[in-house]
Amino acid sequence: MVTTITSRESVPVMIGTLTLWCENFKASAVRSFTEEPLVSGGAIVTNTCPKAMKLTFSGRICSGDAPLDFVKTASDMLRKGESYTVTYRGFVFGDCRVQSFNAEDKGEDFANASVTLITEDNVSEVESV
Repeated sequence: MVTTITSRESVPVMIGTLTLWCENFKASAVRSFTEEPLVSGGAIVTNTCPKAMKLTFSGRICSGDAPLDFVKTASDMLRKGESYTVTYRGFVFGDCRVQSFNAEDKGEDFANASVTLITEDNVSEVESV
């Protein structure tokens, strides 16, 4: 019997000018349905549409002497509402906007942070060269 131990390293993710060394990734999406009641007591779906996908990248910020510059930059990105293209592990997420962020400095050489993005764009794979 062979036991394989794997170790996954954090991956740098560029969101605009921010670099987050991603250690945890989460994607979620939902479809919205509008229902109308029927006289018989049932319901009928009258409209349906996909809502924007939510992407959360969590990890570390390693920016030398000023790891909390992240807070100002992320805050500016959130307030401006500009869109960004983000590539992560072979997938491209287009038209992403910052929905929320958080950062925590525990006095180490890095700060912990997460950024949640919203995208209505389809996910695509990075094209091989």
